Amino acid sequence: MRREEIVQWLGGLVPAELEFREDSAAADLGDDQRMALTVGFSDVDTGLVAVDGGADVRSELIAVARAEKEQLRAIVEAAARMLADAAGLLPAQPGTMMPNLAERAGLQDVTVAHGLFVPPYLWGGETPRVTEEDRLTVVLQLVMLTDAEYAYAVEEGPGGLQQALGEAGIDLLDWRR
Repeated sequence: MRREEIVQWLGGLVPAELEFREDSAAADLGDDQRMALTVGFSDVDTGLVAVDGGADVRSELIAVARAEKEQLRAIVEAAARMLADAAGLLPAQPGTMMPNLAERAGLQDVTVAHGLFVPPYLWGGETPRVTEEDRLTVVLQLVMLTDAEYAYAVEEGPGGLQQALGEAGIDLLDWRR
Protein backbone atom coordinates (compact mmCIF):
# COMPACT_ATOMS: atom_id res chain seq x y z
CA MET A 1 0.00 0.00 0.00
CA ARG A 2 1.07 3.54 -0.64
CA ARG A 3 1.31 5.91 2.32
CA GLU A 4 -1.90 7.71 1.33
CA GLU A 5 -3.75 4.38 1.36
CA ILE A 6 -2.30 3.46 4.76
CA VAL A 7 -3.32 6.84 6.21
CA GLN A 8 -6.85 6.44 4.83
CA TRP A 9 -7.15 2.85 6.11
CA LEU A 10 -5.87 3.67 9.59
CA GLY A 11 -7.97 6.83 9.78
CA GLY A 12 -11.06 4.73 9.13
CA LEU A 13 -10.19 2.24 11.88
CA VAL A 14 -9.68 4.58 14.82
CA PRO A 15 -12.72 6.27 16.43
CA ALA A 16 -10.75 9.45 17.13
CA GLU A 17 -8.82 12.08 15.23
CA LEU A 18 -5.32 10.82 14.42
CA GLU A 19 -2.35 13.18 14.53
CA PHE A 20 -0.04 11.93 11.78
CA ARG A 21 3.73 12.24 11.63
CA GLU A 22 6.17 10.62 9.25
CA ASP A 23 6.31 7.15 10.85
CA SER A 24 3.48 7.19 13.38
CA ALA A 25 0.08 8.54 14.32
CA ALA A 26 -1.46 9.14 17.74
CA ALA A 27 -4.88 9.92 19.16
CA ASP A 28 -6.65 10.65 22.42
CA LEU A 29 -9.37 8.02 22.93
CA GLY A 30 -10.97 9.63 25.98
CA ASP A 31 -11.14 8.21 29.52
CA ASP A 32 -7.43 9.09 29.87
CA GLN A 33 -6.57 6.53 27.16
CA ARG A 34 -4.35 7.29 24.22
CA MET A 35 -3.04 5.28 21.33
CA ALA A 36 -0.30 5.36 18.76
CA LEU A 37 0.35 3.30 15.69
CA THR A 38 2.95 2.97 13.02
CA VAL A 39 2.43 4.40 9.57
CA GLY A 40 4.33 2.50 6.90
CA PHE A 41 5.74 -0.36 8.97
CA SER A 42 3.80 -2.61 6.60
CA ASP A 43 6.65 -2.07 4.13
CA VAL A 44 8.93 -4.12 6.43
CA ASP A 45 9.13 -7.85 5.71
CA THR A 46 9.45 -9.76 8.99
CA GLY A 47 9.33 -13.13 7.25
CA LEU A 48 5.66 -14.04 7.65
CA VAL A 49 3.76 -15.71 4.83
CA ALA A 50 0.06 -16.58 4.82
CA VAL A 51 -0.64 -20.30 5.06
CA ASP A 52 -3.49 -20.10 2.56
CA GLY A 53 -1.99 -18.67 -0.60
CA GLY A 54 1.53 -17.67 0.28
CA ALA A 55 0.97 -13.91 0.38
CA ASP A 56 3.38 -11.86 2.48
CA VAL A 57 1.85 -10.91 5.84
CA ARG A 58 2.70 -7.38 6.95
CA SER A 59 1.47 -5.27 9.82
CA GLU A 60 1.02 -1.85 11.32
CA LEU A 61 1.72 -1.78 15.07
CA ILE A 62 -0.62 -0.24 17.64
CA ALA A 63 -0.32 0.45 21.37
CA VAL A 64 -3.04 1.70 23.72
CA ALA A 65 -2.44 2.87 27.30
CA ARG A 66 -3.02 5.53 29.88
CA ALA A 67 0.27 7.12 28.91
CA GLU A 68 1.39 10.21 27.06
CA LYS A 69 1.07 10.19 23.28
CA GLU A 70 4.81 10.75 22.94
CA GLN A 71 5.49 7.66 25.06
CA LEU A 72 3.14 5.62 22.91
CA ARG A 73 4.72 6.92 19.71
CA ALA A 74 8.17 6.12 21.09
CA ILE A 75 7.20 2.56 21.97
CA VAL A 76 5.66 1.65 18.59
CA GLU A 77 8.54 3.30 16.74
CA ALA A 78 11.10 1.41 18.88
CA ALA A 79 9.26 -1.87 18.28
CA ALA A 80 9.22 -1.18 14.54
CA ARG A 81 12.98 -0.48 14.54
CA MET A 82 13.68 -3.62 16.56
CA LEU A 83 11.69 -5.78 14.14
CA ALA A 84 13.23 -4.14 11.07
CA ASP A 85 16.75 -4.54 12.49
CA ALA A 86 16.07 -8.26 13.06
CA ALA A 87 15.79 -8.65 9.26
CA GLY A 88 13.13 -11.36 9.32
CA LEU A 89 14.45 -13.26 12.35
CA LEU A 90 11.87 -11.73 14.72
CA PRO A 91 8.34 -12.09 13.31
CA ALA A 92 5.68 -9.43 13.76
CA GLN A 93 3.03 -11.80 15.08
CA PRO A 94 1.05 -12.48 18.26
CA GLY A 95 3.22 -14.07 20.94
CA THR A 96 6.45 -12.35 19.90
CA MET A 97 8.10 -10.75 22.92
CA MET A 98 10.23 -7.61 22.79
CA PRO A 99 12.68 -7.55 25.74
CA ASN A 100 13.81 -4.21 27.16
CA LEU A 101 11.61 -2.27 24.74
CA ALA A 102 10.90 0.62 27.13
CA GLU A 103 14.64 1.24 27.50
CA ARG A 104 15.11 1.12 23.73
CA ALA A 105 12.31 3.68 23.41
CA GLY A 106 13.87 5.94 26.03
CA LEU A 107 10.82 5.76 28.30
CA GLN A 108 11.06 7.06 31.84
CA ASP A 109 8.59 7.18 34.71
CA VAL A 110 7.04 3.81 33.79
CA THR A 111 7.32 0.40 35.46
CA VAL A 112 6.70 -1.61 32.31
CA ALA A 113 9.82 -2.67 30.45
CA HIS A 114 9.06 -5.30 27.83
CA GLY A 115 6.63 -5.70 24.94
CA LEU A 116 4.38 -8.55 23.84
CA PHE A 117 2.44 -8.65 20.58
CA VAL A 118 -1.19 -9.77 20.84
CA PRO A 119 -4.13 -9.85 18.45
CA PRO A 120 -5.78 -6.42 18.61
CA TYR A 121 -8.77 -6.28 20.92
CA LEU A 122 -10.00 -2.79 20.04
CA TRP A 123 -12.30 -4.07 17.33
CA GLY A 124 -14.15 -6.80 19.22
CA GLY A 125 -12.25 -9.83 17.99
CA GLU A 126 -11.96 -8.84 14.36
CA THR A 127 -8.44 -8.06 13.21
CA PRO A 128 -8.50 -5.19 10.72
CA ARG A 129 -6.90 -6.21 7.45
CA VAL A 130 -6.28 -5.15 3.90
CA THR A 131 -5.90 -7.90 1.32
CA GLU A 132 -3.94 -7.16 -1.82
CA GLU A 133 -2.85 -9.49 -4.62
CA ASP A 134 0.46 -10.49 -3.01
CA ARG A 135 0.16 -9.05 0.49
CA LEU A 136 -2.04 -9.17 3.57
CA THR A 137 -1.69 -6.23 5.96
CA VAL A 138 -3.08 -6.51 9.50
CA VAL A 139 -2.99 -4.51 12.72
CA LEU A 140 -0.87 -6.01 15.51
CA GLN A 141 -1.24 -4.76 19.08
CA LEU A 142 1.68 -4.25 21.44
CA VAL A 143 1.10 -4.54 25.19
CA MET A 144 3.75 -3.62 27.72
CA LEU A 145 4.83 -5.93 30.56
CA THR A 146 6.58 -5.49 33.89
CA ASP A 147 9.70 -7.53 34.64
CA ALA A 148 7.62 -10.04 36.66
CA GLU A 149 5.03 -10.41 33.88
CA TYR A 150 7.76 -10.89 31.29
CA ALA A 151 9.45 -13.56 33.44
CA TYR A 152 6.10 -15.34 33.75
CA ALA A 153 5.64 -15.22 29.97
CA VAL A 154 9.11 -16.68 29.43
CA GLU A 155 8.32 -19.50 31.89
CA GLU A 156 4.66 -20.21 31.04
CA GLY A 157 4.39 -18.83 27.51
CA PRO A 158 2.48 -15.80 26.25
CA GLY A 159 -0.83 -17.69 26.35
CA GLY A 160 -0.29 -18.62 29.99
CA LEU A 161 0.57 -15.02 30.81
CA GLN A 162 -2.54 -13.68 29.09
CA GLN A 163 -4.72 -16.11 31.03
CA ALA A 164 -3.04 -15.23 34.34
CA LEU A 165 -3.32 -11.48 33.68
CA GLY A 166 -7.01 -11.86 32.88
CA GLU A 167 -7.70 -13.93 35.99
CA ALA A 168 -5.82 -11.44 38.19
CA GLY A 169 -7.56 -8.44 36.62
CA ILE A 170 -4.27 -6.73 35.75
CA ASP A 171 -4.79 -3.38 34.03
CA LEU A 172 -2.53 -3.56 30.97
CA LEU A 173 -3.29 0.06 30.14
CA ASP A 174 -1.49 1.20 33.30
CA TRP A 175 2.21 1.57 32.46
CA ARG A 176 2.97 2.43 36.09
CA ARG A 177 1.46 -0.72 37.61
